[in-house]
Amino acid sequence: MFIGRKEEITDLLNLLNTDKQENIVIYGRRRIGKSELIKETLKQFGKQYIFYQAKETTLNDNIASLSNIITKHFNLGELTFNSLEDLFTFVFKNDAVLVIDEYPYLTALEKGLDSILQAVIDEYKNTSKTKLVLLGSYIDVMKRLNEADNPLFGRISRMMFISEMNYQDASLFYPNVDLETKVKYYSVFGGVPYYNSLIDETKTFKENVVELIIKSNSVLGDFVEMVLSKELRKLNNANAVFLLIANGKNKFNDILTSLGEQSSSAALSYVLNDLIKMDLISKTTPINEPTTSRRTYYQINDNYIDFYYRYIYNYSSARTIMAPDKFYDELINENFNEHFVPTKFEKIAKEYLIIENKLGNISPSLLEIGKYWYDNPLLKVNGEFDVVTKDKNGFIVYEVKYTNKKVTNNVINKLKLQLERCNVNYYKLGFVAKSGFDLESEEKYNLITLENLYDF
Repeated sequence: MFIGRKEEITDLLNLLNTDKQENIVIYGRRRIGKSELIKETLKQFGKQYIFYQAKETTLNDNIASLSNIITKHFNLGELTFNSLEDLFTFVFKNDAVLVIDEYPYLTALEKGLDSILQAVIDEYKNTSKTKLVLLGSYIDVMKRLNEADNPLFGRISRMMFISEMNYQDASLFYPNVDLETKVKYYSVFGGVPYYNSLIDETKTFKENVVELIIKSNSVLGDFVEMVLSKELRKLNNANAVFLLIANGKNKFNDILTSLGEQSSSAALSYVLNDLIKMDLISKTTPINEPTTSRRTYYQINDNYIDFYYRYIYNYSSARTIMAPDKFYDELINENFNEHFVPTKFEKIAKEYLIIENKLGNISPSLLEIGKYWYDNPLLKVNGEFDVVTKDKNGFIVYEVKYTNKKVTNNVINKLKLQLERCNVNYYKLGFVAKSGFDLESEEKYNLITLENLYDF
C-alpha cells in the first residue's frame, strides 16, 4: 500500500492530464521514494506509459534497452533506434508518457544530451502532447537542469524536489502502536518511506531495532554506508564529519578542531557544502542571529543516518562481538531514551507547528521558526531555546518537554525567570509536553500535548 505524498500525486496528475507537452523533473536523494511516487501516480493516471530505468553500462546498451521498451509499447516489432535523439524524436512525435529514472546515468554517457533533448522539445512544443518525466538521485546534477546556462532552462514544466515525509505521514506506516512508540520509531527511522516500510508492528520497538539494524547482515545494518558510498567516495572525512555531528560537534570550528590534521578549513567547507547539496545535512542559524553568525550550526537531516552514526558506526567493533540484545541494552537504550529521543521530539514539535501554519490553523501566521540564541555576559549565562516562532507580534518561546512529568506552574515560573535573566524579547510562551499539563491557568499559553501532535 502506498502511503503519503498526496500533494505531489495531485500535482503530477494535473500535469499528466493536460492537453499539451509537459516536461517534469523529479529529484531527491536515494531511497527517498521518487520512483515509487511516479509509479503510484501512473497507476492512478490509468493510461499507458513507458518507464525506463537507466543503467550504468554503455550508451549502446541503454539505447537498445529503451528501444525494446518503446517498440513493444507501440507494437513495432523488433527495432533499435540509432541514437537517443532518434528515440526522443519518435516519442515526441507519437505523444507518449515517457519516464526515465536516473537520468544522470544517460547524461554521463551521452555528451550534450540536455542540448539534444532541448532541440527535440522545441521542435515539437506546439504539436506534441508528450509527457516527459526525468528522475534522478544526484541532486546537484538534476537542479542544474533548470539553471539559466542549461539548454533545458525554460522548457521544464515542474521541478519537484522530494524530501522526507513529515512525522505524521511517517506514522501511517505503524498506525497501531501507542503514541510514545510512534515518537521512538520516528526518532530512528525518520521520514524515509523505505526505512519505515520495514517496521513490523507485531514486534516491539526494541525487536525491530535489533532485527533491522543491529543484527549481523540485517537489512539496514550497513545500509547507510552502502547507499552513500557513491556520493561519499570523493569526499574525504565525510564519515568522520557525520560521526562528529551525530555526537554533538555541530559548529564549524568544533568539527575542524576535532578533525585536527585530517582536514583544513577549505577542505571541510568543501565537504560540508557538498553534503548540504546532497540534502544529507543542513546549515542553520538561530532566528535572532544574522546568517553570518558564528553560532551557525550543522545538523543531519535524516534521523536514521543520525542514529546510525551515533550508535552503530560509533560502536562498530562492539557490534561484531556483542549479542544484539545486549548491544541495544548496554550501548543504546539509556542514551537513546534520555538524549536522542528528546531532540527528535523537538523536531516533531517544530514540524507540527509548520504543518498547522501551512493549514492556516495558526493566527497570526508564523513567519519564522527555529532556535533562539541568548547571552548575558554579566551573569555569564548563555544557550539556546530550540523551538521559537516569530510572527507579526514578535517571538513565542516554546519549551519542549519529553519527560514523564506534567508541566506545572513551577516549570513555567522557572522558564520566565530564565528568559528575564537573559533579556529574551518575547510576547508569549508555548509548551509541547509528552505527559501533558497541570496548570492553574492554561489559556495564557499555547499548549500542545502528545495527543495533539498525532490528531490529524
